[in-house]
Amino acid sequence: MARADKELSDLQRQIKQHAVDILQKGVIPGAEDVVKGLQFNGPSWTGLYSNSWQIEIAGQKGTGTRRRGEPKPVKGPKLTLAQVRRAASSSGQVDLEIRNLARSRGYAEDTRLGRFTRGVKGGKNIGQEPKTQKGRDRLDVLNDGRLTEGLRGDLGGGKPSGISSATAELDWLPTYLSGGSLKQTLDLAINKAVKQSKSKKNKLQ
Repeated sequence: MARADKELSDLQRQIKQHAVDILQKGVIPGAEDVVKGLQFNGPSWTGLYSNSWQIEIAGQKGTGTRRRGEPKPVKGPKLTLAQVRRAASSSGQVDLEIRNLARSRGYAEDTRLGRFTRGVKGGKNIGQEPKTQKGRDRLDVLNDGRLTEGLRGDLGGGKPSGISSATAELDWLPTYLSGGSLKQTLDLAINKAVKQSKSKKNKLQ
């Protein structure tokens, strides 16, 4: 009986470790790749928004640089078995959340109206072009001014003599989220981790 109890305990330990392996080698790398997709598809003028993404899983967080500049990869948190068990103790599942911490996120995600301009405004040098190479590469310029107030990605509609521009298309975020890329990215990473974990388990048997 003692031997059976020990074998059952070992099996439970292997199952738990298998789950941690999938989280650590599948879900978290998948989340990191999702952030790369968000950075690629999203706007970039100073780069602050691109570098303000955060990954939270099992109560642990991995956060971008929150600084201006070219987009930098965001590393997810490293998890222990104890952290996963605590996070899953009440609901039986481990929650994953990806969020942006920039104060300008409402403007960047086209959910908040604003007044967008170039040059110097209120003593602040906004510039005539994006500060990042990523933004310059994706810059869309229209020879038509903006409305006095509008969404970041909504170009034109203002003075014909003006210029309006954006480094990401209007409603880029819902387009990305509904386009299937997010699910495909996570599925690929998780499936890869499952195969690796199974292979590792078979070698131990």
